Amino acid sequence: MQRTSSRLVIARAIAALTILLVAGRLADAQPPPTSASSADAALAAQKAAFLALPESTRKAAQDALVWLGFYNGVVDGDFGRRTRDAILAFQASAKAPADGALSALELQALLASAQKARDAVGFRIVSDAKSGGRIGAPAILLSARSGVRLEFASSADPDLSALYARLTAVTPARKIAYKAIKPDAFFVVSGQDGASNFYARFDKNAAASPPIRGFTFAYPSSQAAQLDRVALAVANSFEPFPQLATTPADSAATGAAVAPGSGSAPPAPNPAPAATALVVAPGRALTALKADDCPNPTVDGKPVRVERTDAATNLAMIAGDFGPKGEPPRFGAPGPDVVVLGFAGPRLAASPASLSGGEARPAIVAAVEASGGGGPVFDRRGALVGLVAPIEGAPKRVAGVALAAPHAVIAPDAIRAFLGASESAPVGAAELSAGDIAAREKEALLALYCGS
Repeated sequence: MQRTSSRLVIARAIAALTILLVAGRLADAQPPPTSASSADAALAAQKAAFLALPESTRKAAQDALVWLGFYNGVVDGDFGRRTRDAILAFQASAKAPADGALSALELQALLASAQKARDAVGFRIVSDAKSGGRIGAPAILLSARSGVRLEFASSADPDLSALYARLTAVTPARKIAYKAIKPDAFFVVSGQDGASNFYARFDKNAAASPPIRGFTFAYPSSQAAQLDRVALAVANSFEPFPQLATTPADSAATGAAVAPGSGSAPPAPNPAPAATALVVAPGRALTALKADDCPNPTVDGKPVRVERTDAATNLAMIAGDFGPKGEPPRFGAPGPDVVVLGFAGPRLAASPASLSGGEARPAIVAAVEASGGGGPVFDRRGALVGLVAPIEGAPKRVAGVALAAPHAVIAPDAIRAFLGASESAPVGAAELSAGDIAAREKEALLALYCGS
């Protein structure tokens, strides 16, 4: 009786894991109920703050939460109650304020802790020469003695349904806890095979050779409490067809892919912005650039000109056709809790940060890209308290995500002097989330590119 009960518990656990992997995107992306309750309002603010982060940062945070055992969903960068609950659980474990929004320092601690967990099992991306697939492998765990196995598989036979039927067949030793198939796309199956839990996934792409690729990850059922999170990380890292180029938008929408050598060269990567600029009047935007660092500046593909600069502060005013938007900034006094807006690639990102150094030489600790130079720094009431000074060099990264690091900030008094601004209208008394500030300012932020 005890054995039967244990197997039932394991089967249910595996089923829950695989349901999350297949359906997690749908569940996690559900919007909060349309309720006026304070709980729903808090969730909406937490969602706005999370979605204001760069997509790569959001995915890295979810992946880190997987590694620490707080999140058991798909790493897709979306936000819902599952992601919110995972953030709250992490904050509680770190004895941080449980507000559901990751500060810059919390994000750095989260990513660093997850990297330690990866290092503990020797997790690294490996490629399979035979199938062409890629996956994250816990190299230290993979041995006959440990009972942990990771196996690639492929099939030249394009009949995905037939393979699915074979792998979901029940035997006296093999019990299926969960199975699901999307015809001619992919399937997953999980369960218990003897004394091991297993999770298998196979994907199909008719343009690839071989057209069906997959993997099976197996581990002792007795270690499920420790290894379920590793299994989830392995599954989230799987790339069955990494060598296939992405297609134009119309092909991508149908799931088609173009194989290398098809006659069309892959598109050149988009250049990264050189800086962020804040529109402060119609046709005028404020940024931070070192002299001669930005020949042939453009915004939205249109030429702009550097109208004037200040060598002492590296402040610069650019002029161009920015439309009617723009108004003089409302200034505030620097405080410890601020939000930095800047571009990460073409996308505007909001980064919670801590401000230090006083009014004379303020500095922030924040996770920003090099293109965040010139980005405005706001206090939690939405008042401008500085501009990020020019950033030199690429930031240090963990799992491809910029880590929080100190950056110099141009003080508000220097900005006032450069703009010739008088005292501005007061800001509201209510505190704003990072998402609120990003939503309010997004139309006034520009990505500045520098041609050669």
